[in-house]
Amino acid sequence: MQGLGYPARTIVVFAALLALAVHWFVQPFGKEWIWLSTVGILFAAAALIGWRTRQLARARRRSAHILSALGAATVDIPLNLRTRMPLVLVTGDALASLFDHGAGTSRLVIIGDGAIWLRVDRPQDLPEVALAMRQWRDGQPPDGVVLSVAPSLHADADALSQRLRVARQALADASRIVSARLPGYIAVYQRLTSITPRDPNMARQWYGASAGKPLIDARRFEAVIRNAESEACRHAGDRYAAAHVAALASIVGWTQRVVLGTLTDPRQPATPWALYGAGWIDCGPASDAAKPWERDVQMQTRVAPPAVDATPAPWPLPQSLLEAMPRRVAMSPRLTAFAHAVGITALAAGAAFLGAGRHNAQLLDRVHADLDRYASITPDRDAARRDALQALVADRDELDRYARTGVPLRLSFGLYHGAQLLPPLNAAIASYQPPPAPPAVVTLDSMSLFDSGKAQLKPGSTRALVDALEMIKAHPGKRILVAGHTDNAGDAASNLKLSNARAAALRDWLIEASGIPATQFAVQGYGDTRPIVANDTPGGRAKNRRVEITLVPDTTNNAN
Repeated sequence: MQGLGYPARTIVVFAALLALAVHWFVQPFGKEWIWLSTVGILFAAAALIGWRTRQLARARRRSAHILSALGAATVDIPLNLRTRMPLVLVTGDALASLFDHGAGTSRLVIIGDGAIWLRVDRPQDLPEVALAMRQWRDGQPPDGVVLSVAPSLHADADALSQRLRVARQALADASRIVSARLPGYIAVYQRLTSITPRDPNMARQWYGASAGKPLIDARRFEAVIRNAESEACRHAGDRYAAAHVAALASIVGWTQRVVLGTLTDPRQPATPWALYGAGWIDCGPASDAAKPWERDVQMQTRVAPPAVDATPAPWPLPQSLLEAMPRRVAMSPRLTAFAHAVGITALAAGAAFLGAGRHNAQLLDRVHADLDRYASITPDRDAARRDALQALVADRDELDRYARTGVPLRLSFGLYHGAQLLPPLNAAIASYQPPPAPPAVVTLDSMSLFDSGKAQLKPGSTRALVDALEMIKAHPGKRILVAGHTDNAGDAASNLKLSNARAAALRDWLIEASGIPATQFAVQGYGDTRPIVANDTPGGRAKNRRVEITLVPDTTNNAN
């Protein structure tokens, strides 16, 4: 039964919905970016889901034969045991001999002692096979990758190095696609000597080193040679043991220079191999002096190694290298997805808190700025003061609405402090006093009241004074200023005297007609000093000949 694996697409949808919710209701980046960001979030989510869907479909399609073979080989293994058994991908040279099934056929899967060995014919297929295995194992990636190296199958060291670079890139891609470091192992299959050992099992014995963390120096490989030397001492007199030790020391050094140097060189573009183990065995294809390792031996010793025959298949898998394999803590992909969902929720909550804090700071700054603006405007600038007052009223109404209907999410999360601004807003609004109304003025044409050059009211002129009398009676308690004005015709002193006399005559009539005390009246003559239009035309001079009655507040009575 195939595991469900990590629900990547579900997590993407969850993250996108959460991002949209935070973006629309909290608006951490402001309203101006809301539509553009929404399109970006939806596009990114659709692209990720489409990419993941195609990736999984391609991995399943290209690994269908492997999955079928795995299903047949592990049909009797329970799912929980299958995810705990080490699963190792084997790629590189001579895979047919490693997975030999007899009768000229080769298997794709071998269930070994405590491990599942899976054949990957091309290193370039490692990423897709690793992804398919992670789905098949219910979210657990492969436990390691073994690179089989048979030097005798390569024409020279350069050709081998090129193959190794491909394998290096493939392992880096596989680790990236399954989001886990995949331990790498090297298994070198090389006939080391043509001498036949007394004990046939000695030729099928692995010599190597492995650890639970990457091997970063060569001292562990020196221990491999020392162990082989100790074993040769126990078989004193055995020509095979002595020849094997010498050849093993040579092949280990050659492997370090040619194989490990290519796989771990930091100057190469791909990520270096995380090498957890390497092993050598006196087993492999036929070889002669023209092969890469033999040529290196000949160059070092001036002695050409003899030709050797191929070892009959199947060749042993490097089971001993897996003994120190690091064991991953198996975690259900659903549990991993839940942890990721919690993390995504925490990020969304952080964005919401940051956005709410930003909006609250903007609200406080705006209200304080409106209060400061209103306070800085003097009462004599009433138009500007009324504009500032309207901003305060809008702020007060907004905060009052929040108090009545609830604070919006973009200001919530315990960061809202707008309620404390309501008292100063109400106080500032209540402090506004409109300016006093301008004095009421009635302008009367002098010619309708007086004859030319005269200061006595003409008979029948009282009809023109009715409106002025009604205005005065409608505003009791105000002082009444009666001012006389003339045009510029004649002597200025005479004009001033005439204007004052006409104003006095009008005041006397108003006192008599209204019964208002004389103390409420004031008389002023201006002559021709205050024209309202130019005196250069008859019409202009007619307008300037006038008497003005102005009502002004009595500041003495108001103060009392």
